[in-house]
Amino acid sequence: MRELALELRKQRSATGRTYAELAGESLLSPATLKRAASGASVPRFETVQAFYAACRPHLRREQQIAAWASILKKWRLARMEERGTLAAQTVNVDFVVDYRDFVLALRAFWERKGALPLRTVQRFSEDSILLPVSSLARILNRGAIPNERQLQAIIRGCLGTTLEQKKWEAAWDKVFRRQNARMVGHLDGAFSVKRSR
Repeated sequence: MRELALELRKQRSATGRTYAELAGESLLSPATLKRAASGASVPRFETVQAFYAACRPHLRREQQIAAWASILKKWRLARMEERGTLAAQTVNVDFVVDYRDFVLALRAFWERKGALPLRTVQRFSEDSILLPVSSLARILNRGAIPNERQLQAIIRGCLGTTLEQKKWEAAWDKVFRRQNARMVGHLDGAFSVKRSR
């Protein structure tokens, strides 16, 4: 949390503006901006986004990209610290081999991305019909398996990169191809036993 607070203060300081001046540009109160940069608690994602948006016009182009990347990374780590998932054991998406691994890795991915509220993930997914909050909750909290389009929407909704998207699609394909091959093998065995009678 401390690192995020320091980063937010650094960005505000780089603008040369007061909290009151930034508040006029962010639609947040000066008190909310000060609280976000205080380190007392982890601010909501939307608050961090608004804080950055207020600072952005006062930063040079190259500073803007670096500032958002740094704020986002530190916010995610602060969320993991707050939720007690910083040291959690996870399955790397590159080593997913079955449904169980896939479910554990997807939940860990969501946690590493800051465990955004499900409605926020849905909004960022750009497809609320494909990804209703109830389905998203079943997938992330109870281990339901998403279809391929839902998986793509989840990765987008968690602000995943293009490389992450490709890795998840490959893992999904591997898990389902392996599962389907097992099912076909069982069916082939059932038909051959029936035919031999």
